[in-house]
Amino acid sequence: MNRKYILLLLTLVLCLPISAQTKKTTTAKKQSTSKTISKNAVKSKAQLQKEKAALEKQRKAAAQKAAALNKHIKSNLDSVLILDNKIGKQKVAIDSLNTEVKVLNDTIDSLSGELGRLQKELDIKKKRFAKAVVYMRRNRSAQEKLMFVFSADNFSQIVRRYRYMKEYSTFQRAQGELLKEKQMEVTNTQNNLLNAKTRVENNLVNLRERKHSLEVMKSSCEEQVSFLNKNLSVVQKQIQDYQKKEQSLNAEIERIIQIELEAARKAEAERNRKAEEAAREKARKLAEAKAAKAEAEAAKKTAKTAKEKAAAKAALEKANADLKEAEAEDKLERKKMEEWKSSSADVKLSGNFANNQGKLPMPITGSYSVVGHYGTYNVAGLKNVTLENKGIDIKGQEGCSARAVFDGEVSSVFQYGGRYVVMLRHGSYISIYSGLSSVAVSKGQKVKTRESLGTIGKDTDGRYVLQFQLRKERTRLNPEQWVR
Repeated sequence: MNRKYILLLLTLVLCLPISAQTKKTTTAKKQSTSKTISKNAVKSKAQLQKEKAALEKQRKAAAQKAAALNKHIKSNLDSVLILDNKIGKQKVAIDSLNTEVKVLNDTIDSLSGELGRLQKELDIKKKRFAKAVVYMRRNRSAQEKLMFVFSADNFSQIVRRYRYMKEYSTFQRAQGELLKEKQMEVTNTQNNLLNAKTRVENNLVNLRERKHSLEVMKSSCEEQVSFLNKNLSVVQKQIQDYQKKEQSLNAEIERIIQIELEAARKAEAERNRKAEEAAREKARKLAEAKAAKAEAEAAKKTAKTAKEKAAAKAALEKANADLKEAEAEDKLERKKMEEWKSSSADVKLSGNFANNQGKLPMPITGSYSVVGHYGTYNVAGLKNVTLENKGIDIKGQEGCSARAVFDGEVSSVFQYGGRYVVMLRHGSYISIYSGLSSVAVSKGQKVKTRESLGTIGKDTDGRYVLQFQLRKERTRLNPEQWVR
């Protein structure tokens, strides 16, 4: 019995260290696992942050690349439009030079024929004059002349011979003058021929230079068109974005013009109303004066006593004076109305503006290029790319300003899309300047031709572009037909 208890006790004693060890080992394993998980969690978080930073860097790089591409595309599109315009002008210049060369060649042929004819006439006159000179030298002595005259058979023949000698001398002098004139005519024709040939040579040199310049421009344009065609989807998106912005801006411009026209119509109606009231008042006074005169004349006819007659006479004289005054006022009022209607400031300004079509200065200071034309048109070489513009886009240099194209009044200044828009009224005509970063004028201010309206701002692509529009009230006009 005791032996059993002793064995049980020994077994318990031996089992206790093993259980403690096991527990200790399990705890250690748990701590190790926890540390591993913690390290892995830290590592995973750092990796995620690193990956996030890399993705952000890639995103920024992609955004910068896209912005650079957009800017490059915008620059190329501007260049294509500029080159296309220059190519058109160069072709016109080349055609003009070709026409001038053809005309000059015809002139040279004509002058060559004329010179040949004049030279023959000059040679004939020289020969005739030489014969006459020889004859005169042989018969130049006074004795020989006297012998010729007095060897005549009778007095009548003497007179005729004397007259012949005198007339022959006059004829010879005239022949000498004709010879000089013909020689001068030949010299002038030779000079004209030489000038025509020189002009042809200069034109041909100019023609070769222009043709070479045209080929260079065409080559450059083709390269840029090729680049744009490769990025056509981006080009079309840019154009769509621009068209949306322009449509929105034009809607605002239309709204303001409508308000201004409505206000102008109301003001005009009010002026007409007041003028008509004044005219009616003058007409009423005139009618009253006529009635008073008629009444005074009737009273004079019915007057019987001397007192009545004197009173009637005085009343008639006053009525005549009042009528004369009323007629003068009515005539003056009618004349003022006619002058006001035909020669108001707006009418004069509109007329002056219209008379300057094709002579207005460009609405931008410094060197410039037109990068957007009026109306709807296709870009040469680009597939399915159509541009539409309610005015013209003019690209200038840094520091350039918008300037008034004609005398007028600032009718509106407002901000749109972070840029200022200035509108000027020139009678019934309106000029609109968009894309200003600052303005130098205010609403209601009178401005003169070429007066600065404000500084043109830099857009997101680093360009300084002014959009310029012209209207006659609400009718759009092509600015390129008005500026020079």
